[in-house]
Amino acid sequence: METKKKILIDTDIGGDVDDALALAMALNTPSIEIVGITNVYLANAWRAGVTKKLLNTYGRDDIPVCTGAEKPLIGWWDENRIPPSSPDYGEYKGEKMPHAADYIIHAVETIEDLIIVAIGPLTNLGIALAKAPHIASKLNIIMMGGQVTKAHPEWNIVCDPEAARIVFESGAKITMIGLDVTNRCQFSQADIDYVKNAGNVRAETLAEMMEIFKKNFGYMPILHDPLAMSVLIWDDILTFENKKILIETSGQNTRGLTIDCDWGAGNDVLVATDVKVDEFKKRVLELLIK
Repeated sequence: METKKKILIDTDIGGDVDDALALAMALNTPSIEIVGITNVYLANAWRAGVTKKLLNTYGRDDIPVCTGAEKPLIGWWDENRIPPSSPDYGEYKGEKMPHAADYIIHAVETIEDLIIVAIGPLTNLGIALAKAPHIASKLNIIMMGGQVTKAHPEWNIVCDPEAARIVFESGAKITMIGLDVTNRCQFSQADIDYVKNAGNVRAETLAEMMEIFKKNFGYMPILHDPLAMSVLIWDDILTFENKKILIETSGQNTRGLTIDCDWGAGNDVLVATDVKVDEFKKRVLELLIK
């Protein structure tokens, strides 16, 4: 019998619909076991509510959910958008949950071969490593973030470059799926309609979320986080290269860049460089309608 891949998902679900699609992919994949979900960055309580609602739709209220960092380690955040943070980080089976960073530390220490799927800003992971740097040797991170082919700061990195730098410099095993490949993977209206017409409440919920996203953001969903999740499901969709990556934290115009240091500096990262777009979209659609 195939051993299930045990994953912890760290996510800023609730804005862009791609987090929800990635979670749905994991929920519909029998070879994946989700041991927990941690929320990160701005309005965590609301994000946890979105997470729990989607889990309920899939009949998976058994998966623990906890909240984490509201602010980046330093720098900007929108005080007008975010309610005051709370000491309540969630509850699971009647027990209070710890802060996401503490939950991550405990999970890495106690669950063999755990994989962290990081599809939001890296603040929770940065705090976890600052509190317990010894976990770095056991960390296996598959993350959506960054971009190496353009001088363009990607959202999950630029939201907290200092946390990203802690993670990248920790020595943890990192697989990075960035905008270089994710921007090539976008749903069409026909794709949304295909999911909507699947005939089950789970797919209908996802289609509704995609329609809301399209209305709010003005463009079709781009499959950033689903492409990161695909690494755990299929081994023939992405092409990778070993690169040396630096996180820029201080440049006036370059803060948050993931720099490909081909001269030998930087941190060892496995970076996605190419994707089979049509095959990926086909497989994702079939997975989402289950």
